[in-house]
Amino acid sequence: MLEFQYIGKEGDKMMTYGETFRYFRVNKGLTLKQVADEVNSVSLIGQFETNRSHISVERFVHLLDKIAVSYDEFQLKRQGTTRSPAAQRVHDFDYLTSIETVIDAQGKHISMPAWRAHLAALAAENDREYNLRIDQTVQLNRYYDTPTDQRPADALAGLQYYLTQVDDWGQYEFSLYKHCIRGFPVDVAWRMLRNVGKKAALMHSLPGYDEEICLVYFTAITGFIVHGDLTKAWAAWRLARDFCYTHSATHSVMELPAMAGWITLHEGKEDQAKALFAETLSYYTQFHLTKLHDQWQEILTGQIEAYHRHLPQFFVFVTPFE
Repeated sequence: MLEFQYIGKEGDKMMTYGETFRYFRVNKGLTLKQVADEVNSVSLIGQFETNRSHISVERFVHLLDKIAVSYDEFQLKRQGTTRSPAAQRVHDFDYLTSIETVIDAQGKHISMPAWRAHLAALAAENDREYNLRIDQTVQLNRYYDTPTDQRPADALAGLQYYLTQVDDWGQYEFSLYKHCIRGFPVDVAWRMLRNVGKKAALMHSLPGYDEEICLVYFTAITGFIVHGDLTKAWAAWRLARDFCYTHSATHSVMELPAMAGWITLHEGKEDQAKALFAETLSYYTQFHLTKLHDQWQEILTGQIEAYHRHLPQFFVFVTPFE
């Protein structure tokens, strides 16, 4: 399993939400009166900044919009990372097998014994202090580490039930679903993918929402390819295309040709796939996105090599702070 990952830097002492908001407001030269409106009064904001009052999520999101600060930027300042301690541990574990790690190590992957030792350590930590996210990560990775013919038919039933029961998916549920796609039966993965828009009700007001949904579709494409269902892969691509253009997800639009090429390659049309790969790379060149160009060139070259070896690869595409 290969993933795009980014590890944030640890910061200083964690600030409260009110203190962090005041930092950004003052830093931008804004007065309480300038930020206040019919949603948040001067008095309420002042009490929030001095930790004398709590505010609702809706009021908080409105305040961030007023001072033009994204939620990720806010959390990065508040706690030095946008991840909770448990999420950071899961992220560090996933990073062991990320595409960035492989590229940095000049193509060298972590050994399976070393990877299993890290997984065992994560499981032991969860035994000492239970955390839902760590528990589900351990379940999922143990499942993928089990030979296909030895996997119990209902091994992921608990994760499927969890995702089905949660009405409004947040960042964590999207991440979990992406990791489950290749393990779920095709019909289950597809049914959930069709409901992604409905499940995302709580994320509409969060920064990066549009790009995150596109990455869910991109991950599903590679999952259906691994399942050998190119019809579903193309259906997922069309969902991605429609969503990207409807929501003006510019960054993801540039990657649509590459994802189409990914499917086309597995249809046996290598020259056509290469032309589609080149289209995405040309966008990165045109907009001087050198790092993305080089990273995607490595990935797409790897896809061609894996195709020749008859090893379709599953990728989990993640947001920078996931």
